Amino acid sequence: MQKRKQFTLGIITLLLLCILAGCQFGNQKKKTEKKVDYYIGVVDNNAPYYYKDADGTEKGLYVTFLDKLSKEQSFTYMFVPMDISASEQSLSEQSVDGFIGSTVVKTGEKEVLSGSEFYTSDICVLVPKESRLLDMRSLKNKIIAAPAGAGEERFAKYLENKYKGRAITFSHVEEAIGDIEKGYSQALILDKEYYDAHMDAFKNWNCLKVSSQFQNNHKFYKVSK
Repeated sequence: MQKRKQFTLGIITLLLLCILAGCQFGNQKKKTEKKVDYYIGVVDNNAPYYYKDADGTEKGLYVTFLDKLSKEQSFTYMFVPMDISASEQSLSEQSVDGFIGSTVVKTGEKEVLSGSEFYTSDICVLVPKESRLLDMRSLKNKIIAAPAGAGEERFAKYLENKYKGRAITFSHVEEAIGDIEKGYSQALILDKEYYDAHMDAFKNWNCLKVSSQFQNNHKFYKVSK
């Protein structure tokens, strides 16, 4: 009986030590975490706008823009890479304080401050070379894929009406490309500068048109505090 009591006390003591160690580690972690004024949501792997080089250094137009703006307005920030479809929920739940990109951000009843747009890019129409679609008239009755929520989606819906086809949207460019490669859709609407930055991935594609009428307006959305 005495041995059992000693064994039980030993376990309790060990658990208390573990709990205390955990608390100390947690406090230490909080002290070492970098505190910034704004956590900014951004789509990852989105060159030339936001991406990381081989060393993990953040690069791109968005990085350059926010670096300059933060110095002018004296605030600190940290990028939070996220899925484009999660931007609205993340802002509403206050898991981020802002978002930078060409996507139109909505947050329900939460007030969002939209600064003046800081960059504009053209949009293009791409088709696989093997599709034998040679001009825009070839899109008649075709399914047109596009990333959701930005100028690409608006352009796709315009082409849907003009050529009596059907526009479908995806959260990721890769998903839209996969849909076309499987033969479900026939054309891709894409940001022209994204296309230029990923030219190697589109070596087997043709560009049918570059539109300056439909464009992507890149903005920095910041939740008011």
